[in-house]
Order: sequence, then structure tokens, then C-alpha cells
Amino acid sequence: MRETFVRTLLDEAKREKDIVLITGDLGFGVLEKFESELPSQFLNAGVAEQSMLGLAAGMASTGKRVFVYSIGNFPTIRALEQIRNDICYMDNSVVIVSVGSGYSYGSQGYTHHALEDIAVMRALPNMEIYSPADSLETESITRDLTKSQKPSYLRLGRSGERILNQSPLTLQKGRFNQIQSGKDGTILFTGSIGSIVMDARELLLAHGIEVGVISIPYVSSISKTDLELLDGSKPVVSVEEHTIRGGLSSALLEQISTFRLNIQIIPVTAEQNNLNNIGDQNYLRNTNGLSVQHIATHFIES
Repeated sequence: MRETFVRTLLDEAKREKDIVLITGDLGFGVLEKFESELPSQFLNAGVAEQSMLGLAAGMASTGKRVFVYSIGNFPTIRALEQIRNDICYMDNSVVIVSVGSGYSYGSQGYTHHALEDIAVMRALPNMEIYSPADSLETESITRDLTKSQKPSYLRLGRSGERILNQSPLTLQKGRFNQIQSGKDGTILFTGSIGSIVMDARELLLAHGIEVGVISIPYVSSISKTDLELLDGSKPVVSVEEHTIRGGLSSALLEQISTFRLNIQIIPVTAEQNNLNNIGDQNYLRNTNGLSVQHIATHFIES
């Protein structure tokens, strides 16, 4: 995802000189091409995330569309006051790009896990949340973000995510992206956990159960129309590499309640029972309730 993001942003920035990319001394091996081709639109702010977000807000107030790039929770939780006051409150045109969602950097321990970021960003005024599933969704969203002026949060996987969509697509803001159809229920998900969701679908097919798979890349603007299309008589499971508090399942249930829809959501989220657990992303997914088998169980038991 991050390679697609940088490539797409570079393409747009060559045409739009007000686009600026700032990094917090990260992205080596990924950002060099942007830096070398557009040096006047690139800045390394160093390991100073709070200053970096304040700088981004100041540049945005002069008419720039500023993209701020860092890992996991560093550009979010570490700089929360600057995001809240300088960006959201002032409605400044800044995109916070967080690379390494969920357990992407799991081997470096809980300090590098990004499991509360959607909840934190969703609570802020004017902030829009984008969480693509693969490189194709990332490209579509990045192009949209270069044209928007709203404070935005772009949540990306680390790299090498499986392509889930069949061909390049143009997403509609707020709308679901159906990847597979199915008659026996639906799995809703957001972000790079989609590869595990697709594996769960294959496992269920082996049991004679066909479920639909839907990506929700726009977590902060969920369409009533798409919610109404869900079959509430069949299991509907939401999957996210995020805590249950304030993430995708919370956003879905808030909208279901607001629109008074008769749909029950079964949340599958990161359990966070043992915060001292260290390992790679797949290991931490499996030990924290995000395994293929755990997802499939909700349909097999039904």
C-alpha cells in the first residue's frame, strides 16, 4: 500500500505544486523518488512528530495540501494535541498518513501497535477516516485526497498486501466496496485485514457456506443506502485489526442505531488481552482473535 500511495501522490504532485509531503525521518527506501523529483515539495521534519504536525497545519493555512507520513501511532497519538487544535479545530488541509496499521510492526512490541488510531481520529471534529484494503483502493483514495481540503487520516498497511479487487476502480466516498457476493451472510471489514477475511471466505466455501465480502474504506462516512442492502436475516460480521472500542464496528452500530435499522453486527476485533505479546503480524492476529478460523466460526455455528 505505501508504495502505491507514494507513487500516486508523486504523480498528482507533479501536476499540483501545492501538494507537500512531510516525513518524520521515516520511509527510507520508499520516499526517495518523491524527494529527488520534487525536492521543493518534500521535507524531512526529523523525529519530532508534534512539531511536524504543527508545521503541516501552518503550511496548510497558506493554501498547501500537506501529507504527513510516519509509522503507526507516531503521527497520531504522539501528536494528538496538535492534530486536535492546529488541524481539526482550524479545519486545515492536512492528511495524516499512518503506515503500519494494526500489528504490522508487531515484532517491535505494543509501542508500535496501531490498534486505537481509528477511535482516536474518529473522535476529532472535521476529521475524515480512510482505510483502504489493497493497493487499488489506495490509489483511488490517494487521488481523491489530493483534491480534498478536509483534515484526513489515511490508514495504510505496511507493504506487500494481497490485491483483493479484480481491477482498478474508482471508489465513491462513503460507499461500500463489494469484493465478493454471497447468499449465506456477509463479512464487512476495513484495511489490510482483508486478506484474512478472504481466506475465511475460502474456508467457509469448503463447508458449503458462501458469504459476501465487503470492504469499508470510508470509516467516518458510512452510507445508509449500503447498510439497508445488508440482509439482516443472515449473519453479518465486521472484522478489523483494531480494538473494539471506537473502530469500524462502533461506527457501524452508531449508524445502524441512528437510521433505526434492524441489523445485528457481530464484531471480530483485536482482543488486546496480552499487551506484552511480541511476534510478527500473523502471529499476533492469530493470538488476538483475528484468525481465519475465528472469523469462520461465526458462520459455521450459525
